[in-house]
Amino acid sequence: MKKKSISKKPAPRYRGIADALRNAIAQGRYKVGSCLPTELHLCRMFDASRHTVREALRTLTAEQLIVRRQRAGSTVVATHSPTVYAQSVTSIEQLLNYPETWRKTVASRQVRADAALAALLKCERGEPWFLLSTLRHPKGANTPMCWIDIYLQPRYAGVTRHRNHDNLLICDQIVEMYGETLDRVQMEIEAGLVPARMAKRLKVAAGSPALFVLRRYLNAAGDAFEITVSVHPYQRYRYAFEVRRSAGRGVPAPMQALRKLLVPA
Repeated sequence: MKKKSISKKPAPRYRGIADALRNAIAQGRYKVGSCLPTELHLCRMFDASRHTVREALRTLTAEQLIVRRQRAGSTVVATHSPTVYAQSVTSIEQLLNYPETWRKTVASRQVRADAALAALLKCERGEPWFLLSTLRHPKGANTPMCWIDIYLQPRYAGVTRHRNHDNLLICDQIVEMYGETLDRVQMEIEAGLVPARMAKRLKVAAGSPALFVLRRYLNAAGDAFEITVSVHPYQRYRYAFEVRRSAGRGVPAPMQALRKLLVPA
């Protein structure tokens, strides 16, 4: 007895349109920062209804390839769907570092704090710093999870010669090479927009949403010898940590540790 062949249902029309647009974006026909054709134009291109075209655009929006704004159209913000790096924090070391990642130095130079940088770093205007601009990648991924500007006191610029410079925490390199003491760390997290100078390397559009993480590494005298500013494009990074309340009285031990670490700025 012959088995009945089961015919597969054709894929919805909007998926085919989404696939075609996705391929065009990946191939560079629509570059990051440019706009896709209007809905009406896409309807003509694909001989499809407006509803079908909108479903295709919703698909690309969900994949974080485009951003749609009223009266501004559909702007390409990435060439490939980003991989979200989720960091689960269970220790102080993990709170300061990004496990299972590697760092690539993009540039290094001496800078002096202008008004904007002085406000960001909470230092005196004109103060000299040694700047390391780096990209942080999850292992096995080509798309960076963030850009990190690392500001060091100029006397510590020699860390670039450390034998394990691209992998070890910079603060640990300073402690090892110069005998500096890390006493505490201040940490701030806020939303912002990707600066134009970082956009191409991060593979996103300039001005797209981002998460900014600022860490200030202080010695026993309360002086910041390292300050890092990490810029995470929208939905490429997630923080998750858990603290437990102890059975005894007073503040739980994990929270005490966090209080010591996250000193109010």
